[in-house]
Amino acid sequence: MTSSTFNVIKACVGAGVLSLPAGVSAFSSNPTALYPSITLMLFLGILSGYSFNTIGKICKMSGSKSISEAWEKTVSDNSLPISLACFLTPLGAALSYSIILADTFSSLSTALGTTVSRSKSIIILSATILYRLCRMKDLSSLAPVSILGVGGILVTCFFMSLRAFGDAYKVGGGMYGLLNAAARPVFDNGVVKFFNLKALVLVSMAATAYLSHFNAPDFLNDLEDNTEERFKKLVTRGFGITAVISAAMMSFGFLTFGGACQGVVLNNYADFDKGATLCRGLMALSVIGSYPFVFSGMKNGFFSLIGKKEVSPRADKMFVRVGLTIITGLALVLKNAGFISAFMGAVCGSAIIYIFPSVMFLKYVKDAGRRETAFNYFLIALGAVFGVAGGAVSVLDAFFPKFLA
Repeated sequence: MTSSTFNVIKACVGAGVLSLPAGVSAFSSNPTALYPSITLMLFLGILSGYSFNTIGKICKMSGSKSISEAWEKTVSDNSLPISLACFLTPLGAALSYSIILADTFSSLSTALGTTVSRSKSIIILSATILYRLCRMKDLSSLAPVSILGVGGILVTCFFMSLRAFGDAYKVGGGMYGLLNAAARPVFDNGVVKFFNLKALVLVSMAATAYLSHFNAPDFLNDLEDNTEERFKKLVTRGFGITAVISAAMMSFGFLTFGGACQGVVLNNYADFDKGATLCRGLMALSVIGSYPFVFSGMKNGFFSLIGKKEVSPRADKMFVRVGLTIITGLALVLKNAGFISAFMGAVCGSAIIYIFPSVMFLKYVKDAGRRETAFNYFLIALGAVFGVAGGAVSVLDAFFPKFLA
């Protein structure tokens, strides 16, 4: 079960975790804001783990191999909601990855003594490396990169802890003077207004941090002796460790920069910070290695959405060219990966984590107790609120912050 636990963590923890500090800074610059934020992350981790387990349970009972098949067997032959989510979720991930790569390679070039703008960085990467990777038919050769990705996250977490409890980024510290005004730490002792609309930005980002529910059937099928009890134990371990890692990185980033946390917290660190440069390099390799997987998911979701089961090589090639061009164009305009993480987490994450599993449960499980039935109705309502309100607040916070002042 150890390898399966690692794979669950690997599926959940990705580049999106770097946006979590900005979720806290969206509503406060006071370090004490971490108390309710950590509590929220752990609570949402429990809810996400429960719904992940629900999907596995439904697939086990119905003999389904995918969440789409489970939906068709338990709810309706019309799997349009699932297909749409299957397309939009990886689309958002690919766009977020492109934004992260643009920022990362621009910072790396500065650290290496050259200057390459973020626009040139993403255009060159998209036209060369990303295009070739997205055209690959067999992605199995990229499997080792996922291990590097988790290793990179852990190294980055350790680095962030050193900076959070060190003096380098405090006033008068060695790195403080190298930061531009927008990236310098901002802290205050104001009242923490956790119960306001801006806190929904963090809620939405948390959905992205835990979003791996499409893979639940695969984890169930790959688990040796995959009884419901063993699968529940796997989910508990995987999501428990994921929650701890996410809460730690959120805390370390916020304790370093406070209200100045950017959409990807690595952008806050000085270009000439050697530790940050190492972490940027590791994250860049991780994102590049993960990119073709999310792009493939987007491609499969698109063709499933339009009802095309057989895809010709020409159609595949055309989709890669057009899709990558559109994503690159959007990445040139949208520069805040934190917004993408929050918006997609609110809209798609809320549906996939809270609504879809609960609807399948209520439709298919007839012998559930009153408490569990009521709890699933609660999750559906919660998902609807998070989806509508969280999506709206994410847009307002990113583009019209005065409305939330």
